[in-house]
Amino acid sequence: MPGESGLPEESGTGGPGGNRHRQRVRRKAPRRIHGSPLQRLWADRRARLGAVALASAAMVAWFFAPALQGTRGTVPRPSKQAVKSVNPSSGQGTQVISAFIEDPWRSQSALLLWRDRPGAYLVLQGNAEYQAITYNHLKDRQLWPRDSSRVIRLLPACDTVGLVTHLARLVETWPKPGRITIVTAPTHMDRTMAIARIVYAGTGWQVEGSDADTGDLRPESQLRLWRDQVRATLWRLTGWDGRLDGNDCV
Repeated sequence: MPGESGLPEESGTGGPGGNRHRQRVRRKAPRRIHGSPLQRLWADRRARLGAVALASAAMVAWFFAPALQGTRGTVPRPSKQAVKSVNPSSGQGTQVISAFIEDPWRSQSALLLWRDRPGAYLVLQGNAEYQAITYNHLKDRQLWPRDSSRVIRLLPACDTVGLVTHLARLVETWPKPGRITIVTAPTHMDRTMAIARIVYAGTGWQVEGSDADTGDLRPESQLRLWRDQVRATLWRLTGWDGRLDGNDCV
């Protein structure tokens, strides 16, 4: 019968009397992890899985952050007289100057550059609110052209990736590629051109940047650049840039 301690016993014939020898089961002592607190934490399997799950969730949130911004509220649209459409048949080898008009001074710089390039199209990109602000800004300074037949006001898009991809959808209908000059703030240029090079790769369109004369010189992080490069690549592969609203803020 089992011993009083409840531990298993093993019988044997170790001597003439056939005495039973009790064998105790030894439990392994927990292994001690030496090193820094971070090394000891990483040695824990549950801690490793939690860290990986947390990092994965952070990466997903970082990538889809633009989608969480939502769309802008409804605002009055600009005057129809200022909205012009392009004739696709005239897009053979054309030049396009595009400005992201959340800052009206970018639009002013783009318009002055456009004046120096006869025959080029000026594309002002931004939602209806920015379009109205830009139009009034240029009109008040007597800069809005009398002949605006080559001025295109492209409304859809919520962020830089959307602005670049919506312009790409516009010019892809033109029979022959040409050159696109994107006018934006100097601190915004690296990220904008990184996106544009991915979006227009292999299309035949040449893309270049031109610094706007603006006081909006907010610095941008490298992480934001990498994220938008991933989004631009996703758009090239699937036609979707990661925004749940379709990047269609108007």
